[in-house]
Formats: sequence, structure tokens, C-alpha cells
Amino acid sequence: MRYINNRNKEPKELVEYRKTSGVVYDDLGKERKDIIRDCLLDEQGYICAYCMGRISSSTCTIEHYISQTRHETSPFSEKEHKRQSLLYSNMSGVCINDSEHCDKKRGNVPLKILDPHNPLCEEFVTYSFSGRILPTGREEDKVKEDIQTLGLDCDKLVKLRKAVWDEIWERFIKDHEKKKWSKELFLEYASKYRTKQCKRHGIMKFHAYCNFIAWGFEQYANKY
Repeated sequence: MRYINNRNKEPKELVEYRKTSGVVYDDLGKERKDIIRDCLLDEQGYICAYCMGRISSSTCTIEHYISQTRHETSPFSEKEHKRQSLLYSNMSGVCINDSEHCDKKRGNVPLKILDPHNPLCEEFVTYSFSGRILPTGREEDKVKEDIQTLGLDCDKLVKLRKAVWDEIWERFIKDHEKKKWSKELFLEYASKYRTKQCKRHGIMKFHAYCNFIAWGFEQYANKY
């Protein structure tokens, strides 16, 4: 999970739509939703707000952190859920999948603490080289519950993260002799994967599972 700061970047089309009394999210229409989706993709660097897998305009759906409909355990009223459904700061782009993980797994169950709009979200999770995602120890019970709610440690994601790391690590050891490894080199790679890179057509994207990859290089840096 990466922190997403989109609170001051609301598309004007959504602002104008919300000015009309009584409007609801479901009536936004395809054109407005496509604009919102494209804005979210750009801000998030084309990775899912929850699992950090690669997403595109055709494989992304708009997620509401405070869900559109109220779950029985939600602390908010149905009216507040409807209001939040039209707030850009409550939206993020997430992957379309087979309900194993992310919003499809979550449904409208409220999350306890893992919020991609919270600057602290990245401090609540860590990883293992096997591809697992784990609590760091801060608010551990809440983090564990959210990881389960979102399916972030499901077999599919564990295997995907591991496969990406193995590919990148194999390329790294091919490009760099072990005797030239250093703390600075590993930190350089960690920084690279925590930063958007320019791809085709000038589009800036994060690498899929970027924070996991950066974590891996940071672990090696800590050995020096």
C-alpha cells in the first residue's frame, strides 16, 4: 500500500456535478467516471491503491474508502456514506479481480486502519522475501484484520510479489558484481522503486508492487 495524496486535485467535472442538489454517485455517468478514473490512475502511478498491482483504464475501478452503502458495523450514517461517495478524497483506483483481494474481497466492510489516504499507511505494513505482507507491530490487531479483509496476503498476491522480486533480483545480480555491492547501491535501487518512472508516451508510473521491491533492497542495504 502506498500513500495517495489526492485531496486537493479534484476534477472540475466532479465539483460541478456535486453542486446540484440531490445528485448521487450512481448517476455520475460514464464520461465523468472515466475522467475521475484517469485522474486517479495518474496520481497513483497506475498501481492499485491496496495491493500495488499494475492497473490501467481497462483494469481499474473506482473504490470508496468509506463505502457507498453502509455496512452494519459502520460508524457513519447512510446519509454520510452517500455524501462521502461523491468526495474525491474518498476515492481511489483499485484493481479488477476475481474477488480474491482488494475491494472485491472487502465489499462494504469498514477498514480499521489501513487507508491509502493516510500518510502513515505505509508504516503499518512490512513484508517477507517470500512475498507475504505483515503488520509492523503498530496497531497490529487492526492491521491484521484489514489485511484479512482486503485479502492482501492471499496466495495469488504472495506469488505475484515473489515473482516480481525474483525477476528484479536476478537482473540486479546480473548487472552488479557482488564485490561492488554497497549500502549506497541498494539504497539507490530502493529509491528508484519508490519513485515514478517515465514509461512510454511520457506517462509516469510506479513499478508494480513498488514498495515491496523497495523494502527488499532496503533489507540488503541494512546489512552494510
